[in-house]
Amino acid sequence: MKLIVVNKLGDYSGGSRHVREVTKRLTKYFDVVYVPYADVYTEDGSIDDLKKLEGIFKIPSEAYKERKFKPLLFPRSAKFYKEYVDEFDIYGDFIYDPDFVTPEAVFLSNKLDVSLGATLHEPIYSLSQSISYTYYSLKPFVYRSIDYLLGRTYWLYAISRSKVKFLKRAKYIKFIAGVSKGTLDSIKLRNVRKVLLNPPNGVDYYLDHESEKDDYIIFWTTLIPSKGIFNLINILNILKQKGVRIKLKVAGKFLYPRFERLFFDYIKKKKLDVEYLGFIKEDHKLREIIERAKLLVYPSLADGFSLVILESLALGTPVIAYSIPTVYSAFNTLPAVRFVRPGDINTFATQIERSLKDEEFLRSPFEDSVREFVKFHTWDNVAEGIAKIIKESV
Repeated sequence: MKLIVVNKLGDYSGGSRHVREVTKRLTKYFDVVYVPYADVYTEDGSIDDLKKLEGIFKIPSEAYKERKFKPLLFPRSAKFYKEYVDEFDIYGDFIYDPDFVTPEAVFLSNKLDVSLGATLHEPIYSLSQSISYTYYSLKPFVYRSIDYLLGRTYWLYAISRSKVKFLKRAKYIKFIAGVSKGTLDSIKLRNVRKVLLNPPNGVDYYLDHESEKDDYIIFWTTLIPSKGIFNLINILNILKQKGVRIKLKVAGKFLYPRFERLFFDYIKKKKLDVEYLGFIKEDHKLREIIERAKLLVYPSLADGFSLVILESLALGTPVIAYSIPTVYSAFNTLPAVRFVRPGDINTFATQIERSLKDEEFLRSPFEDSVREFVKFHTWDNVAEGIAKIIKESV
């Protein structure tokens, strides 16, 4: 069976990790043909990147055409996507987009009269969610970031509406999958099968014994406001004011220089104990740091199913996170994850203070329920589940 996978095999988020890990494993079940998102051609070296994928799955000759599209923050016109997929002279038995962001798969499905399935990672945000999550993510720098507040709010809502609009245009859609119940519940489309991936994300490593912990807490992800970088340092300042002395280690890459400056200026002004580790390319080095941390503090306001939380649990480190619907629905049954109302930095600080004194909670990642959860969440199991859904839909 020939499966056409449409997406962007990047390396910049949990969603892109999911796409890479799942797509290469789907070759065990299908003859996979990879069609890149048009946005691949906004980047230099796109053809060289495609050539690196040869031997993993088939890539149509049309993908190697020299293209240079202008980068855009918002989805392009329907006419653009239709003209793009019209350049591909291919056929398959099913089309699948493992992280639906832009609608190339929809237009290819309509063109070929072939059934389509798509997975959504981040939810469809309402206008109120777009406003509140962006606002809370900028505290205490809201009034120094009004342009970003307005732009990010509009972008978040527009992207969500765009996904819905294009999915409604799909003539042959068989299923929409979600990586969490929170994501799936946000999809209000009718007359389409909705499936919760189980498991939705994976890790291929885990500790089966407790390890020695050092005296620090950790935060790592893409370093942008929506992932909680400003809430994080505000929380750390509250802890300092309460007399709680704890080092915070931060790993990841800043995407915006202005927010990087605000981040470090605040740390310097408040004299916070923060060690910035940069972007750690070597997985084993990052894992060692996570494993020895007492807590993962994760005040993120934008996630589908948090791979960061799953990886932390796999390495024996408990988590405190915001109870956004997606993350809460994925991890709320586990004793090793504690939740705080989104934006409530004072309660978050209190929860950290209490948790650092709670030996039972610090050991909770090694409870049977957590270990079983982690062992089930492997990339092989994720791909097997998706392959089963696709086969049922043909």
